[in-house]
Amino acid sequence: MSTRFSKGQKWSFSLGNGVEWFINAAFNLWVFTFYFAAVGLHINLIRSAFIIWTIWNAINDPLIGYLSDKTNSRWGRRRLYIMIGIIPVLILEILIWLPPMSGEMAQFFYLLIMLILYDTAYTLIALPTDSLFPELYTTVEERTQVNTMRQILAAIGLILAALVPGIFIGEQDTVDGYLMNGIVTTIIVGISMVIFLKWGAVEREEFKLDYKQEFSYFQSLKHTFRNKGFLLYVGMFFLYEYILLLLATIVPLFAVEVLGTTSAMETSILMGALYIIGIMSMFLWKKIDVKLGGKVGYGLSMIAFVIASLPMLFIDSYIPALITSCIMGFGFGGMLYFIWYIVADCIDDDELKTGVRREGSFFGIANFFMRLSMVLSITTISLVFTETGWEEYIPNPGVVVETGLRFLFVIVPAIALGLSLVALYFYPFSKKKVLEMKESLAKLHEDKMEKVKSS
Repeated sequence: MSTRFSKGQKWSFSLGNGVEWFINAAFNLWVFTFYFAAVGLHINLIRSAFIIWTIWNAINDPLIGYLSDKTNSRWGRRRLYIMIGIIPVLILEILIWLPPMSGEMAQFFYLLIMLILYDTAYTLIALPTDSLFPELYTTVEERTQVNTMRQILAAIGLILAALVPGIFIGEQDTVDGYLMNGIVTTIIVGISMVIFLKWGAVEREEFKLDYKQEFSYFQSLKHTFRNKGFLLYVGMFFLYEYILLLLATIVPLFAVEVLGTTSAMETSILMGALYIIGIMSMFLWKKIDVKLGGKVGYGLSMIAFVIASLPMLFIDSYIPALITSCIMGFGFGGMLYFIWYIVADCIDDDELKTGVRREGSFFGIANFFMRLSMVLSITTISLVFTETGWEEYIPNPGVVVETGLRFLFVIVPAIALGLSLVALYFYPFSKKKVLEMKESLAKLHEDKMEKVKSS
Protein backbone atom coordinates (compact mmCIF):
# COMPACT_ATOMS: atom_id res chain seq x y z
CA MET A 1 0.00 0.00 0.00
CA SER A 2 1.23 3.51 -0.81
CA THR A 3 2.77 5.37 2.14
CA ARG A 4 2.85 8.79 0.50
CA PHE A 5 0.58 10.15 3.24
CA SER A 6 0.91 9.24 6.90
CA LYS A 7 -1.94 7.80 8.92
CA GLY A 8 -1.98 10.99 10.96
CA GLN A 9 -2.52 13.05 7.82
CA LYS A 10 -5.26 10.69 6.63
CA TRP A 11 -7.15 10.81 9.92
CA SER A 12 -6.76 14.59 10.14
CA PHE A 13 -8.07 14.92 6.59
CA SER A 14 -10.94 12.56 7.32
CA LEU A 15 -11.85 14.68 10.35
CA GLY A 16 -12.80 17.45 7.90
CA ASN A 17 -15.32 15.10 6.35
CA GLY A 18 -16.69 14.22 9.79
CA VAL A 19 -17.13 17.89 10.65
CA GLU A 20 -18.83 18.53 7.34
CA TRP A 21 -21.35 15.76 8.01
CA PHE A 22 -21.83 16.79 11.62
CA ILE A 23 -22.72 20.41 10.93
CA ASN A 24 -24.82 19.62 7.86
CA ALA A 25 -26.75 16.82 9.59
CA ALA A 26 -27.36 18.97 12.68
CA PHE A 27 -28.73 21.64 10.36
CA ASN A 28 -30.93 19.28 8.32
CA LEU A 29 -32.19 17.29 11.29
CA TRP A 30 -33.40 20.20 13.42
CA VAL A 31 -33.93 23.36 11.32
CA PHE A 32 -37.22 22.16 9.82
CA THR A 33 -38.51 20.93 13.19
CA PHE A 34 -37.45 24.20 14.86
CA TYR A 35 -39.19 26.49 12.37
CA PHE A 36 -42.27 24.25 11.93
CA ALA A 37 -42.90 23.02 15.47
CA ALA A 38 -41.19 25.59 17.73
CA VAL A 39 -41.44 28.85 15.75
CA GLY A 40 -44.77 27.84 14.20
CA LEU A 41 -44.04 28.92 10.62
CA HIS A 42 -46.54 27.65 8.05
CA ILE A 43 -45.33 24.65 6.00
CA ASN A 44 -45.90 26.50 2.71
CA LEU A 45 -43.65 29.38 3.78
CA ILE A 46 -40.92 26.96 4.82
CA ARG A 47 -41.22 25.24 1.44
CA SER A 48 -41.02 28.61 -0.37
CA ALA A 49 -37.85 29.53 1.52
CA PHE A 50 -36.24 26.23 0.57
CA ILE A 51 -37.19 26.63 -3.09
CA ILE A 52 -35.69 30.14 -3.31
CA TRP A 53 -32.61 28.84 -1.51
CA THR A 54 -32.20 26.13 -4.15
CA ILE A 55 -32.39 28.68 -6.95
CA TRP A 56 -29.46 30.43 -5.26
CA ASN A 57 -27.61 27.11 -5.11
CA ALA A 58 -27.93 26.74 -8.87
CA ILE A 59 -25.48 29.66 -9.07
CA ASN A 60 -23.51 29.33 -5.85
CA ASP A 61 -22.32 25.69 -5.83
CA PRO A 62 -21.15 25.22 -9.45
CA LEU A 63 -19.50 28.66 -9.46
CA ILE A 64 -17.49 28.07 -6.27
CA GLY A 65 -16.49 24.66 -7.60
CA TYR A 66 -15.29 26.11 -10.90
CA LEU A 67 -13.40 28.93 -9.17
CA SER A 68 -11.59 26.48 -6.89
CA ASP A 69 -10.44 24.53 -9.99
CA LYS A 70 -9.03 27.76 -11.48
CA THR A 71 -7.48 29.21 -8.31
CA ASN A 72 -3.74 29.53 -7.79
CA SER A 73 -2.67 30.90 -4.40
CA ARG A 74 0.04 30.44 -1.80
CA TRP A 75 -2.45 28.20 0.08
CA GLY A 76 -3.26 26.08 -2.98
CA ARG A 77 -6.47 25.66 -4.99
CA ARG A 78 -8.76 24.35 -2.24
CA ARG A 79 -7.45 25.43 1.20
CA LEU A 80 -8.02 29.13 0.53
CA TYR A 81 -11.79 28.68 0.28
CA ILE A 82 -11.96 26.53 3.41
CA MET A 83 -10.14 29.25 5.36
CA ILE A 84 -12.56 31.92 4.10
CA GLY A 85 -15.67 29.89 5.00
CA ILE A 86 -14.91 28.80 8.57
CA ILE A 87 -15.70 31.97 10.57
CA PRO A 88 -19.01 32.76 8.77
CA VAL A 89 -20.23 29.18 9.30
CA LEU A 90 -19.49 29.34 13.02
CA ILE A 91 -21.39 32.62 13.40
CA LEU A 92 -24.38 31.55 11.32
CA GLU A 93 -24.71 28.25 13.20
CA ILE A 94 -25.73 30.40 16.17
CA LEU A 95 -27.79 33.04 14.37
CA ILE A 96 -30.05 30.46 12.67
CA TRP A 97 -31.69 29.76 16.06
CA LEU A 98 -32.46 33.44 16.81
CA PRO A 99 -35.43 34.32 14.56
CA PRO A 100 -37.97 37.01 15.45
CA MET A 101 -40.66 35.38 17.58
CA SER A 102 -43.54 37.32 16.04
CA GLY A 103 -44.55 38.32 12.53
CA GLU A 104 -44.87 35.44 10.10
CA MET A 105 -43.29 37.27 7.13
CA ALA A 106 -40.41 38.49 9.29
CA GLN A 107 -39.77 34.88 10.30
CA PHE A 108 -39.98 33.77 6.68
CA PHE A 109 -37.43 36.31 5.46
CA TYR A 110 -35.15 35.60 8.41
CA LEU A 111 -35.18 31.88 7.56
CA LEU A 112 -34.56 32.64 3.88
CA ILE A 113 -31.61 34.95 4.56
CA MET A 114 -30.08 32.50 7.03
CA LEU A 115 -30.42 29.63 4.53
CA ILE A 116 -28.67 31.59 1.77
CA LEU A 117 -25.85 32.92 3.96
CA TYR A 118 -25.32 29.63 5.77
CA ASP A 119 -25.22 27.59 2.60
CA THR A 120 -22.74 29.94 0.91
CA ALA A 121 -20.34 29.70 3.84
CA TYR A 122 -20.89 25.94 4.16
CA THR A 123 -20.17 25.45 0.46
CA LEU A 124 -16.85 27.28 0.84
CA ILE A 125 -15.87 24.58 3.35
CA ALA A 126 -17.57 21.43 2.10
CA LEU A 127 -16.97 21.62 -1.63
CA PRO A 128 -13.15 22.04 -1.49
CA THR A 129 -12.98 19.39 1.25
CA ASP A 130 -14.89 16.91 -0.91
CA SER A 131 -12.74 17.85 -3.91
CA LEU A 132 -9.51 17.08 -2.08
CA PHE A 133 -10.39 13.41 -1.48
CA PRO A 134 -10.10 12.05 -5.05
CA GLU A 135 -7.35 14.58 -5.77
CA LEU A 136 -5.10 13.49 -2.89
CA TYR A 137 -5.68 9.74 -2.91
CA THR A 138 -5.48 8.36 -6.45
CA THR A 139 -4.73 4.66 -5.94
CA VAL A 140 -7.43 2.07 -5.23
CA GLU A 141 -5.66 1.06 -2.00
CA GLU A 142 -5.41 4.55 -0.54
CA ARG A 143 -8.89 5.56 -1.64
CA THR A 144 -10.37 2.48 -0.02
CA GLN A 145 -8.42 3.08 3.19
CA VAL A 146 -9.14 6.81 3.46
CA ASN A 147 -12.76 6.43 2.38
CA THR A 148 -13.26 4.03 5.29
CA MET A 149 -11.71 6.58 7.66
CA ARG A 150 -13.82 9.38 6.18
CA GLN A 151 -17.08 7.50 6.47
CA ILE A 152 -16.33 6.32 10.01
CA LEU A 153 -15.82 9.94 11.05
CA ALA A 154 -18.81 11.00 8.94
CA ALA A 155 -20.95 8.49 10.80
CA ILE A 156 -19.56 9.77 14.12
CA GLY A 157 -20.48 13.25 12.93
CA LEU A 158 -24.00 12.02 12.22
CA ILE A 159 -24.19 10.42 15.67
CA LEU A 160 -23.14 13.67 17.33
CA ALA A 161 -25.65 15.58 15.19
CA ALA A 162 -28.35 13.25 16.46
CA LEU A 163 -27.27 13.00 20.11
CA VAL A 164 -25.91 16.46 21.00
CA PRO A 165 -29.22 18.29 20.39
CA GLY A 166 -31.02 15.77 22.60
CA ILE A 167 -28.94 16.96 25.54
CA PHE A 168 -30.08 20.56 25.19
CA ILE A 169 -33.46 20.47 23.40
CA GLY A 170 -36.37 19.60 25.66
CA GLU A 171 -39.83 19.71 24.12
CA GLN A 172 -39.41 19.93 20.34
CA ASP A 173 -42.23 22.48 20.02
CA THR A 174 -40.55 25.01 22.33
CA VAL A 175 -37.59 27.22 21.44
CA ASP A 176 -35.68 26.39 24.62
CA GLY A 177 -32.42 24.57 24.04
CA TYR A 178 -32.00 25.10 20.30
CA LEU A 179 -29.65 28.07 20.77
CA MET A 180 -27.44 26.23 23.27
CA ASN A 181 -27.28 23.34 20.81
CA GLY A 182 -26.03 25.79 18.18
CA ILE A 183 -23.35 27.17 20.50
CA VAL A 184 -22.03 23.69 21.36
CA THR A 185 -22.07 22.73 17.68
CA THR A 186 -20.01 25.82 16.87
CA ILE A 187 -17.36 24.92 19.47
CA ILE A 188 -17.03 21.33 18.17
CA VAL A 189 -16.76 22.49 14.55
CA GLY A 190 -14.25 25.25 15.32
CA ILE A 191 -11.79 22.98 17.15
CA SER A 192 -12.05 20.21 14.56
CA MET A 193 -11.51 22.54 11.59
CA VAL A 194 -8.26 23.85 13.10
CA ILE A 195 -6.94 20.26 13.25
CA PHE A 196 -8.15 19.58 9.70
CA LEU A 197 -6.52 22.68 8.23
CA LYS A 198 -3.22 22.31 10.07
CA TRP A 199 -2.53 18.62 9.48
CA GLY A 200 -5.03 17.22 6.98
CA ALA A 201 -5.79 19.70 4.18
CA VAL A 202 -2.71 19.40 1.96
CA GLU A 203 -2.45 19.47 -1.83
CA ARG A 204 -0.44 17.37 -4.26
CA GLU A 205 2.40 18.98 -6.13
CA GLU A 206 1.82 17.22 -9.46
CA PHE A 207 -1.55 18.97 -9.85
CA LYS A 208 -0.03 22.40 -9.20
CA LEU A 209 -0.40 23.46 -12.83
CA ASP A 210 -3.93 22.11 -13.37
CA TYR A 211 -5.43 25.51 -12.58
CA LYS A 212 -4.27 26.59 -16.07
CA GLN A 213 -7.12 24.66 -17.73
CA GLU A 214 -8.63 26.56 -20.64
CA PHE A 215 -12.30 25.81 -19.91
CA SER A 216 -14.55 28.81 -19.40
CA TYR A 217 -17.27 28.49 -16.76
CA PHE A 218 -19.96 27.45 -19.22
CA GLN A 219 -17.60 25.20 -21.18
CA SER A 220 -16.73 23.46 -17.92
CA LEU A 221 -20.42 22.92 -17.14
CA LYS A 222 -21.08 21.61 -20.64
CA HIS A 223 -18.16 19.20 -20.58
CA THR A 224 -19.04 17.91 -17.12
CA PHE A 225 -22.62 17.16 -18.15
CA ARG A 226 -21.31 15.21 -21.16
CA ASN A 227 -19.81 12.60 -18.83
CA LYS A 228 -22.34 9.74 -19.00
CA GLY A 229 -21.09 8.10 -15.84
CA PHE A 230 -21.37 11.36 -13.91
CA LEU A 231 -24.94 11.99 -15.11
CA LEU A 232 -25.95 8.57 -13.79
CA TYR A 233 -24.05 9.25 -10.57
CA VAL A 234 -25.80 12.60 -10.12
CA GLY A 235 -29.15 10.83 -10.41
CA MET A 236 -28.16 8.31 -7.73
CA PHE A 237 -26.62 10.99 -5.52
CA PHE A 238 -29.73 13.15 -5.82
CA LEU A 239 -31.96 10.28 -4.74
CA TYR A 240 -29.61 9.28 -1.91
CA GLU A 241 -29.59 12.81 -0.52
CA TYR A 242 -33.36 13.04 -1.01
CA ILE A 243 -33.84 9.97 1.20
CA LEU A 244 -31.34 11.15 3.80
CA LEU A 245 -32.91 14.61 4.02
CA LEU A 246 -36.45 13.21 4.02
CA LEU A 247 -35.72 10.91 6.95
CA ALA A 248 -33.71 13.52 8.85
CA THR A 249 -36.61 15.96 8.53
CA ILE A 250 -39.47 13.67 9.56
CA VAL A 251 -37.83 11.41 12.18
CA PRO A 252 -38.34 13.89 15.06
CA LEU A 253 -42.04 14.10 14.15
CA PHE A 254 -42.31 10.36 13.40
CA ALA A 255 -40.88 9.55 16.83
CA VAL A 256 -43.41 11.74 18.63
CA GLU A 257 -46.59 11.14 16.61
CA VAL A 258 -46.15 7.45 15.63
CA LEU A 259 -43.94 5.99 18.36
CA GLY A 260 -45.15 8.15 21.24
CA THR A 261 -41.76 9.41 22.41
CA THR A 262 -41.72 12.24 24.92
CA SER A 263 -38.28 13.84 24.52
CA ALA A 264 -35.73 14.86 21.92
CA MET A 265 -33.21 12.46 23.52
CA GLU A 266 -35.31 9.45 22.50
CA THR A 267 -35.36 10.77 18.95
CA SER A 268 -31.60 11.30 19.09
CA ILE A 269 -31.02 7.73 20.27
CA LEU A 270 -33.19 6.42 17.44
CA MET A 271 -31.07 8.22 14.84
CA GLY A 272 -27.85 7.52 16.73
CA ALA A 273 -28.48 3.76 16.60
CA LEU A 274 -28.78 3.94 12.80
CA TYR A 275 -25.44 5.73 12.57
CA ILE A 276 -23.60 3.56 15.11
CA ILE A 277 -24.49 0.37 13.26
CA GLY A 278 -23.53 2.19 10.07
CA ILE A 279 -20.02 2.72 11.49
CA MET A 280 -19.74 -0.90 12.58
CA SER A 281 -20.71 -2.10 9.10
CA MET A 282 -18.04 -0.01 7.34
CA PHE A 283 -15.35 -2.68 7.62
CA LEU A 284 -17.61 -5.27 6.02
CA TRP A 285 -18.52 -2.89 3.18
CA LYS A 286 -14.83 -2.21 2.66
CA LYS A 287 -14.25 -5.94 2.13
CA ILE A 288 -17.19 -6.10 -0.27
CA ASP A 289 -15.71 -3.12 -2.12
CA VAL A 290 -12.32 -4.79 -2.52
CA LYS A 291 -13.87 -8.08 -3.65
CA LEU A 292 -16.79 -6.93 -5.84
CA GLY A 293 -16.17 -3.25 -6.55
CA GLY A 294 -18.13 -0.11 -5.72
CA LYS A 295 -20.89 -0.62 -8.28
CA VAL A 296 -22.00 -4.01 -6.93
CA GLY A 297 -21.45 -2.95 -3.33
CA TYR A 298 -23.67 0.10 -3.63
CA GLY A 299 -26.47 -1.97 -5.13
CA LEU A 300 -26.33 -4.48 -2.26
CA SER A 301 -26.42 -1.71 0.34
CA MET A 302 -29.57 -0.15 -1.15
CA ILE A 303 -31.40 -3.48 -1.23
CA ALA A 304 -30.41 -4.19 2.39
CA PHE A 305 -31.71 -0.78 3.51
CA VAL A 306 -35.13 -1.15 1.86
CA ILE A 307 -35.74 -4.64 3.26
CA ALA A 308 -34.73 -3.55 6.78
CA SER A 309 -37.07 -0.53 6.74
CA LEU A 310 -40.29 -2.48 5.97
CA PRO A 311 -41.26 -3.15 9.64
CA MET A 312 -41.64 0.62 10.12
CA LEU A 313 -44.94 0.30 8.21
CA PHE A 314 -46.63 -1.23 11.26
CA ILE A 315 -44.39 -0.67 14.32
CA ASP A 316 -46.06 1.69 16.81
CA SER A 317 -43.79 1.58 19.88
CA TYR A 318 -40.28 2.78 20.61
CA ILE A 319 -38.23 -0.38 21.36
CA PRO A 320 -39.21 -2.32 18.19
CA ALA A 321 -38.51 0.86 16.19
CA LEU A 322 -35.08 1.16 17.82
CA ILE A 323 -34.27 -2.46 16.88
CA THR A 324 -35.44 -1.84 13.32
CA SER A 325 -33.32 1.31 13.15
CA CYS A 326 -30.27 -0.75 14.14
CA ILE A 327 -30.93 -3.25 11.34
CA MET A 328 -31.43 -0.40 8.86
CA GLY A 329 -28.01 0.89 9.90
CA PHE A 330 -26.27 -1.95 8.04
CA GLY A 331 -27.63 -0.87 4.65
CA PHE A 332 -27.25 2.80 5.54
CA GLY A 333 -23.55 2.28 6.31
CA GLY A 334 -23.03 0.78 2.86
CA MET A 335 -24.82 3.62 1.09
CA LEU A 336 -22.79 6.17 3.04
CA TYR A 337 -19.56 4.32 2.21
CA PHE A 338 -20.14 4.01 -1.54
CA ILE A 339 -22.00 7.15 -2.63
CA TRP A 340 -19.07 9.45 -1.84
CA TYR A 341 -16.55 6.94 -3.17
CA ILE A 342 -17.74 6.05 -6.67
CA VAL A 343 -17.83 9.67 -7.86
CA ALA A 344 -14.02 9.58 -7.89
CA ASP A 345 -14.23 7.18 -10.84
CA CYS A 346 -16.12 9.80 -12.87
CA ILE A 347 -13.46 12.41 -12.06
CA ASP A 348 -10.62 10.05 -12.98
CA ASP A 349 -12.33 9.34 -16.30
CA ASP A 350 -12.60 13.08 -16.93
CA GLU A 351 -8.91 13.63 -16.18
CA LEU A 352 -7.96 11.00 -18.75
CA LYS A 353 -10.08 12.87 -21.32
CA THR A 354 -9.13 16.48 -20.45
CA GLY A 355 -5.70 16.14 -18.84
CA VAL A 356 -6.65 18.15 -15.72
CA ARG A 357 -8.29 17.48 -12.36
CA ARG A 358 -11.67 19.25 -12.14
CA GLU A 359 -13.04 18.01 -8.82
CA GLY A 360 -14.47 21.42 -8.00
CA SER A 361 -16.68 21.48 -11.09
CA PHE A 362 -17.97 17.97 -10.45
CA PHE A 363 -18.68 18.50 -6.76
CA GLY A 364 -20.18 21.92 -7.46
CA ILE A 365 -22.81 20.33 -9.68
CA ALA A 366 -23.30 17.40 -7.29
CA ASN A 367 -23.80 19.80 -4.37
CA PHE A 368 -26.40 21.73 -6.35
CA PHE A 369 -28.38 18.52 -6.83
CA MET A 370 -27.94 17.78 -3.13
CA ARG A 371 -29.70 21.08 -2.36
CA LEU A 372 -32.28 20.42 -5.06
CA SER A 373 -33.03 17.14 -3.29
CA MET A 374 -33.79 19.12 -0.14
CA VAL A 375 -36.48 21.07 -2.01
CA LEU A 376 -37.99 17.82 -3.27
CA SER A 377 -37.93 16.37 0.25
CA ILE A 378 -39.62 19.45 1.74
CA THR A 379 -42.13 19.50 -1.14
CA THR A 380 -42.92 15.81 -0.62
CA ILE A 381 -43.42 16.35 3.11
CA SER A 382 -45.57 19.44 2.61
CA LEU A 383 -47.79 17.68 0.07
CA VAL A 384 -48.31 14.69 2.37
CA PHE A 385 -48.93 16.96 5.37
CA THR A 386 -51.42 19.03 3.35
CA GLU A 387 -53.28 15.92 2.20
CA THR A 388 -53.52 14.71 5.80
CA GLY A 389 -54.66 18.10 7.11
CA TRP A 390 -51.46 18.85 9.05
CA GLU A 391 -50.44 22.17 7.50
CA GLU A 392 -49.65 23.74 10.88
CA TYR A 393 -48.16 21.94 13.84
CA ILE A 394 -50.81 20.43 16.13
CA PRO A 395 -49.77 17.72 18.64
CA ASN A 396 -51.52 14.31 18.46
CA PRO A 397 -53.04 14.88 14.99
CA GLY A 398 -54.61 11.43 14.48
CA VAL A 399 -54.41 8.24 12.43
CA VAL A 400 -54.34 9.86 8.99
CA VAL A 401 -51.17 11.77 9.79
CA GLU A 402 -49.57 8.60 11.21
CA THR A 403 -50.25 6.87 7.89
CA GLY A 404 -48.68 9.79 6.04
CA LEU A 405 -45.56 9.64 8.22
CA ARG A 406 -45.20 5.89 7.63
CA PHE A 407 -45.57 6.47 3.90
CA LEU A 408 -42.78 9.06 4.03
CA PHE A 409 -40.55 6.83 6.17
CA VAL A 410 -40.77 3.61 4.14
CA ILE A 411 -42.58 3.78 0.79
CA VAL A 412 -41.07 6.98 -0.61
CA PRO A 413 -37.45 5.92 0.14
CA ALA A 414 -38.12 2.48 -1.37
CA ILE A 415 -39.32 4.07 -4.62
CA ALA A 416 -36.31 6.40 -4.71
CA LEU A 417 -33.86 3.54 -4.16
CA GLY A 418 -35.59 1.49 -6.84
CA LEU A 419 -34.89 4.30 -9.31
CA SER A 420 -31.28 4.43 -8.08
CA LEU A 421 -30.85 0.72 -8.81
CA VAL A 422 -31.97 1.33 -12.40
CA ALA A 423 -29.36 4.11 -12.79
CA LEU A 424 -26.70 1.92 -11.17
CA TYR A 425 -27.36 -0.85 -13.70
CA PHE A 426 -26.22 1.49 -16.51
CA TYR A 427 -23.34 3.01 -14.52
CA PRO A 428 -20.23 2.26 -16.64
CA PHE A 429 -17.48 1.98 -14.02
CA SER A 430 -17.21 -1.68 -13.10
CA LYS A 431 -14.32 -2.97 -11.00
CA LYS A 432 -12.45 -4.04 -14.16
CA LYS A 433 -12.92 -0.63 -15.81
CA VAL A 434 -11.67 1.19 -12.70
CA LEU A 435 -8.48 -0.88 -12.54
CA GLU A 436 -7.77 -0.15 -16.21
CA MET A 437 -8.17 3.59 -15.62
CA LYS A 438 -5.74 3.47 -12.67
CA GLU A 439 -2.95 2.18 -14.91
CA SER A 440 -3.43 5.04 -17.37
CA LEU A 441 -3.68 7.62 -14.59
CA ALA A 442 -0.41 6.53 -12.99
CA LYS A 443 1.47 7.31 -16.22
CA LEU A 444 -0.38 10.64 -16.65
CA HIS A 445 0.53 11.74 -13.12
CA GLU A 446 4.19 10.92 -13.69
CA ASP A 447 4.16 13.16 -16.76
CA LYS A 448 2.50 15.96 -14.77
CA MET A 449 5.13 15.79 -12.05
CA GLU A 450 7.87 16.15 -14.66
CA LYS A 451 6.18 19.28 -16.02
CA VAL A 452 5.90 20.76 -12.53
CA LYS A 453 9.60 20.10 -11.84
CA SER A 454 10.66 21.70 -15.12
CA SER A 455 8.42 24.76 -14.76
